[in-house]
Amino acid sequence: MSIDKLRDEDLKLVQLLEQMRTQIAHSSSSLESLKMALELAQRLVEERNQSLLNARSPLLKGYGAEDDDALTGLPSKAAFEKALERVFVSGEIFTVVTFDLDGFRGINERFGSATGDEVLRRMGQLVRKALRASDVAGRIGGEEFALILRGISGDRAFGVCERLRLAVLKYPWNQLHPELKVTISLGFAGRDDEPTAQEVLARADRFQAEAKSSGRNQTFPGLYY
Repeated sequence: MSIDKLRDEDLKLVQLLEQMRTQIAHSSSSLESLKMALELAQRLVEERNQSLLNARSPLLKGYGAEDDDALTGLPSKAAFEKALERVFVSGEIFTVVTFDLDGFRGINERFGSATGDEVLRRMGQLVRKALRASDVAGRIGGEEFALILRGISGDRAFGVCERLRLAVLKYPWNQLHPELKVTISLGFAGRDDEPTAQEVLARADRFQAEAKSSGRNQTFPGLYY
């Protein structure tokens, strides 16, 4: 959806909210008309949220939604790696994050593959909500994911990782099964002096392995590492 279209929707939403405020201020307005205005405003908000979730980074040029992973709705490994190469050669600041689901094999064995697939699908939703439109997320393996955070590094990147980790930790997974719990372990790395994009990704992978070996459900390097 274009920026102009989003601005038009914002204007409609503001107008609807003003209309509701006016109706509440005047006792002569009917509850039914107020209800209709509220329902329309809710639909606009939902449509806008979906438009924002569907917005794609320019780093994914040449890869459409039809190329995305069918289960999670995230870009494929090939699309992610192409985006990583593009951001690397651009010279801009960026951070690569890799993470996977802690003990995912055990989730499949205990709760079944259908539940495991639903966990991955909802993980895709959580990841899309956590990122900006300019960032990129991809499913690069079975339960493995990677992110490109543009224009940030260090403590800011750590903060993004922690927000995502906590969003996963606090998500109501018990909706799928009363005993289901899901956590993730994350590693992140910036450009630094790495000669290639793949070397940056490999370093993030090493940090992610450190997060898992240090107890899981954490981000490495930590804030004071």
